[in-house]
Amino acid sequence: MLRRLLILLLMMSFAATARAVPTEYQLKAVFLLNFARYATWPEQSLPEDDPIDICVLGRDPFGAHLAGLESRQAQGRDVRILYPATATEARQCDVVFVSGSELRRLNVTLRELANAPVLTVSDIEGFVEAGGAIGFVTEDDRVRFDINRNTLERDHIKLSAQLLKLARKLIGDGGP
Repeated sequence: MLRRLLILLLMMSFAATARAVPTEYQLKAVFLLNFARYATWPEQSLPEDDPIDICVLGRDPFGAHLAGLESRQAQGRDVRILYPATATEARQCDVVFVSGSELRRLNVTLRELANAPVLTVSDIEGFVEAGGAIGFVTEDDRVRFDINRNTLERDHIKLSAQLLKLARKLIGDGGP
């Protein structure tokens, strides 16, 4: 009897998991990993055997979803998740998610990260217009993103053509 109950509970748990819709921050965590997979940094900023550091600046909205990325790889490199305390420390990261808790310091943060080979990402409204590289937007209950090509050019980061095609909106021409 106990065995049947255990099997029933496992089946119910599996069925609930199979139907679970990913949360907004589960999707955004997967996007961060894919941004790392389809970005190219200057050689001197990302030596061959170094891991790709994905950092969260500010309060972490991802919860456990980001920790699951640490067992993954991007471009044949291990992925590490870090939580720098300041924008100055974040200059050592490869991808920086600027949390909504950093809204009041956004301009200072973007100035601190400018001209560093750091792919900046956020879901703060107007992020790419303020000088961030990739800004998440939610449109019709779908997570999408905008890209600022001038910021990428300034910071010497290239994104694959496939990733650029998936963007909802491209800002700038990528020129000086």
